Amino acid sequence: MVNGRLLRMELHCHSCYSKDSNLKLDRLVAACRKAGVDVVALTDHNEIAGAVRLREMAPAALTVIVGEEIATAEGDLIGLFLTERIEPRLPIEETIRQIHAQRGLVMVPHPFDRLRHEAMGGKVLEHIRNEVDFVEVFNARCVFAADNEAAAKFVAANGLHGYVCSDAHWTSEYGNATCLIEPFTDAAGFARNLQQAKFESRRANMFVHAGTAVVKRAKQLRRKHKRPGA
Repeated sequence: MVNGRLLRMELHCHSCYSKDSNLKLDRLVAACRKAGVDVVALTDHNEIAGAVRLREMAPAALTVIVGEEIATAEGDLIGLFLTERIEPRLPIEETIRQIHAQRGLVMVPHPFDRLRHEAMGGKVLEHIRNEVDFVEVFNARCVFAADNEAAAKFVAANGLHGYVCSDAHWTSEYGNATCLIEPFTDAAGFARNLQQAKFESRRANMFVHAGTAVVKRAKQLRRKHKRPGA
């Protein structure tokens, strides 16, 4: 606890190191401070460099977990407590193996979100359910509440453990969905305490999707027109 209270955690968020966010790390730290976040898991798309840098620069009051949202051949996975970047587009079983080889945790983001082609869906989740550590039961960016509800029902029906997240790409999204847990010192303690976590959640303003799409397209164009060696 911090001064007798539970730790407030953001467990899935993005920075300018992601393909669809412009959020600089210093502004991310400020957003966490404003939202009362004590622990942040930075999970940029197919990248851990931002999370490593954030851990180096973050103030003592903010604990940083190095994570990565990894595009596998069968849908997105999140690895937490990573020490090395994991390559995208690998078979999902190999991605899980590599996360666990780093003594990391396998988290399943937005599994039933019908608007994200990266969502793995029920068939894949059923196949790997015994190999995952936690499943997102609420993602603040899910447009349809039924998609979050489907994840929560799957977790309950299969005896799994869930978590909530803001999936923040903008400063205004920090604090939308957080987990409140007892303090931890390592990945095992984190996992044990997250199983008993309390959740606070609200849906994101739907306008954030338009902004994210604009940023993603702008970054694609910059990469396309960047001269070799520039």
